[in-house]
Amino acid sequence: MQLPQRVPQHISESTSFKIFANHIPDNWIVRDVTERDYGIDCYVELVNEKNQLTGDLASIQLKSKENINWNLDNTLTISNIKISTSNYWYRFPVPVFLCVTDNEKKEMYFISVKNFIKKNFFAFAKQKTFNYSISKDMDFFDKKSGPSLFRLRYAFQDSRNLFENEMKTFLSTLEHYHNFQDEHSYRDYHLPIESVDLIFFEAMHRNYFFIADYLLIEHPILSLRELKLKSKQVFKDDYYELYEHDLSQVAEDFRNLSLKIIKGLKQKVDAEKEYWITMDLNLYNYVTNIKDNGELPHY
Repeated sequence: MQLPQRVPQHISESTSFKIFANHIPDNWIVRDVTERDYGIDCYVELVNEKNQLTGDLASIQLKSKENINWNLDNTLTISNIKISTSNYWYRFPVPVFLCVTDNEKKEMYFISVKNFIKKNFFAFAKQKTFNYSISKDMDFFDKKSGPSLFRLRYAFQDSRNLFENEMKTFLSTLEHYHNFQDEHSYRDYHLPIESVDLIFFEAMHRNYFFIADYLLIEHPILSLRELKLKSKQVFKDDYYELYEHDLSQVAEDFRNLSLKIIKGLKQKVDAEKEYWITMDLNLYNYVTNIKDNGELPHY
């Protein structure tokens, strides 16, 4: 009697999905999809530490290996993905992760697709074949850092468009930022900050904070809320939110943070050199020509 037979590929794919679903944090939610032929196998919703649903959604493409044979440099090359699928992932509005399971060892490794494409943009732009390289360091099931590393890579991609806009704001306004910091370093400490200067300071503060956070740069500057609360405690005033004393105390910190951000942006643009040369050569040239002391290029 002939009966339907399950092919090894389907068994391997099911094993891969079980490994993924059974080893992600218990409070994360796996959302299955009805169509799996277009490069997305499932979604996973990243629930925060307070078990709150934040809407942070990642797209997952699973690849299975019965046993991963690592290259000498501890990487694994994935070469059987259509360029049309990579195009789809690159355009997808939700961060996409390519995950490979070792079905024998019950392990999984991952890569942020868009991040990898940007670092290898020349090959991607040829629109022929495009291979992915997954590092053994990207171990999702590492109990100490796996989920945290995944969440960090997710945050990088989820905030990527905002980062590019904030970076351009920073670069185009940096000279004005420096002038503002210099102007508010030597004024009477007891003078309140007028509305127009407060608006500029708040915009500068948010711009610095976002980029520093994105680039994982540590700094001593307090949040806007903390600065205003501290000022209120010192000056006992409910009308003005900040005084010259408050700005003068953080001016030097902002100058130092400027240099750290410039260094971080130069490293970021250099790491994604192929992407920036192709997509925004003017920005690439501008950033690479900023001096380490913060001196801006003048053309």
